[in-house]
Amino acid sequence: MLAWGLQSVGKKVIASFASQATLPDNRSNNIFTPASYATKQSQAEALLQKVAAGDDSAAQQVLDESDSWQGKTQRTSNADQLLNVSLNSTNIHTRQASLQAELAMDGVERSEAGLDRLEPALKDPGTRGWALWMTGAMGNRGVDPMRAAIMISAYLQDPDVKTRVAAVNAFSLLGTDATIPLVLDRFFNDSSPAVQERAACGLAQSGMYTHEQRMTAAAALVARLDSPNLTAQQHAWMLQALRDISGKNLGTNSSEWQQWLDRATPMPQDKY
Repeated sequence: MLAWGLQSVGKKVIASFASQATLPDNRSNNIFTPASYATKQSQAEALLQKVAAGDDSAAQQVLDESDSWQGKTQRTSNADQLLNVSLNSTNIHTRQASLQAELAMDGVERSEAGLDRLEPALKDPGTRGWALWMTGAMGNRGVDPMRAAIMISAYLQDPDVKTRVAAVNAFSLLGTDATIPLVLDRFFNDSSPAVQERAACGLAQSGMYTHEQRMTAAAALVARLDSPNLTAQQHAWMLQALRDISGKNLGTNSSEWQQWLDRATPMPQDKY
């Protein structure tokens, strides 16, 4: 299905972000003790358990409260498992909550300042994959999506295949209309099958695109279904993407897919 896991990085990097998180002001007598941190962690994980089980009200609670987790929670093996389940949910609300929880648990402030602090992590090859993921998540969760797109796009044609894969994943997380042509370009024109596969998966089912956005991608895929420039593997991924988007199996005949697309795409409303 969605087949992607969390982007991980060494504990030192996450700890560095978390150490700079905004903590309670001692002057307010709101001092977090080790015990209260443990309580906050257990509360957060209990909420993530509900999100992973498909509880939509819990997902909304995470969206409402997770910014306050920053500096008081962290990623654990249990949290990672729960987040991974939720990120692979078919419910976009669940995925939104998971992305926001990731940001908080990794100590990345959901603000322009948080994007500023991701810049050096993007420049470091050791943390770049994680930083690309976080940048896509930040843009999706409302922090300057255009700036996030510019930051990610710098790595779309990087010589390193893993970096290009991470950049495509990050665009899929960002989920804006403007990223769709860029992800399509990587599917059709990148030399690496790994990048092509992630692009197809991001457009079809994983990531944060809406169904309407995926239909835009489907139109581009159908238009090139008979292209002689496609490899056999690309053709197979295109058909799989169309099956995922449509929920139908119409074989390999491009005219069948075009008929489905014509029926599925609303006609422009009469202006008169």
